[in-house]
Amino acid sequence: MWHAVPASLVAVAVVVASLVLLPSDGARSVPDSPCRPAGSAREDTPAGPDLDGDGFVDLVHEISREMKVDVVVVPGSEHGPDHDRTTVLTQEDLGVPDDIYTTDDSWQPTVADLDEDGHADLVVSGAAQILWGGPEGPQADGPHGRVPLPGSGYDTAPIAGDFDADGHTDLVVFRFSNEDQELVVLKGPFKRSGAPARTVEIPSPVHEGASPVLVAGAGDANDDRATDLALYDSPWDPPLLFTGGARTAAGLSREPERLPEGENVVFGDFDGDGRQDVAVGRSFVDGDDGIDTPHRRGQVGVRYGKEPGKWVTLEGGDFEEGFGAVLAAADLNGDGCDDLAVQLTRKKETGDARIEVLRGGSEYGLGSKPWRATRRSVPGDDGPRDGTLFAVNDWDGDGHAELALFGEDTWWITDGTNRDEASFPVGPGKGRGA
Repeated sequence: MWHAVPASLVAVAVVVASLVLLPSDGARSVPDSPCRPAGSAREDTPAGPDLDGDGFVDLVHEISREMKVDVVVVPGSEHGPDHDRTTVLTQEDLGVPDDIYTTDDSWQPTVADLDEDGHADLVVSGAAQILWGGPEGPQADGPHGRVPLPGSGYDTAPIAGDFDADGHTDLVVFRFSNEDQELVVLKGPFKRSGAPARTVEIPSPVHEGASPVLVAGAGDANDDRATDLALYDSPWDPPLLFTGGARTAAGLSREPERLPEGENVVFGDFDGDGRQDVAVGRSFVDGDDGIDTPHRRGQVGVRYGKEPGKWVTLEGGDFEEGFGAVLAAADLNGDGCDDLAVQLTRKKETGDARIEVLRGGSEYGLGSKPWRATRRSVPGDDGPRDGTLFAVNDWDGDGHAELALFGEDTWWITDGTNRDEASFPVGPGKGRGA
């Protein structure tokens, strides 16, 4: 069950104007949309992690299992992730202490230039261990650092953004200790030791015992060049949004805005107007597979930057099919507008999943009828396991983003159809071409 947060936590009342968009015959282009023609490759810096600075997004995957941390790096290329050059950075390589708390889960570690030397750095695990970057990317035998986090109770790496719009990359992490839950903001730039310029601690905006996921806004909602911060997936609180660029010590708004109920949040520009849009997924599928899903369709709520007081609700999939379980935003057709990849799952723990893509740049921003759909499966001990949505990036630099799906020990890179651009195992070795 979701419960409302105390009124004192809500900075702005959200007016939810729900408009259920039924499937249509196709998405129509916005008459004066700034979406640019498809087929033109991007010339700017990759939006995803580029550890070696070659202009191609790398596939970076942190695996925390049995109290051990490994990071798998698949370098990017003009043909997408190059599995033959896969590198595994072990816990010893990363310098992560043996006593660090880890969860049996998979993460995207943080990649950002923390010391402002022009090279991307790698931040991993709840220890906030740093592997400093260089011309060829972070190396196992290269310089290390560690962000000094106050107290204990961290299970994931901090995420990066410029939350106060001062031009320096900051880090933020949630401390889930039952004694002292809080948001910890570490202000950049960072020294080679890992020390930030300043640390700001914010009392937890969620209930005791929660351990929410943090998401940094990818766009610019109000032209202040500041990164916004969303918290979601707390079992007792709705998603919350802190606005960046505030006149506070942390750079984040003093009180978070309560978003519509849901289990995940993503940012994108779905209508191509240059403003940050927000999407909230609500599948109605419980994390405990023993609890029945209500007999209804899942939904995605969308708020466009041009209409900050209005939410549009898109229902999808069939009844009890879990539309909205996972979301990811990126431009899959190279038209300049972000599309929205939506994962559907009937049971979250059984590996039952498929992905549908809603096209951006329609009359409403996002079209309500799936434009592309895909599914991948591998054998498992208890039956087939479907690949789940891990990340969306322009993996080959052609101006069109692709989905990275992860299932058991297999990666798939796909355009959202049944065609693979690449498919290969997680560990090093010879990949399987598409």
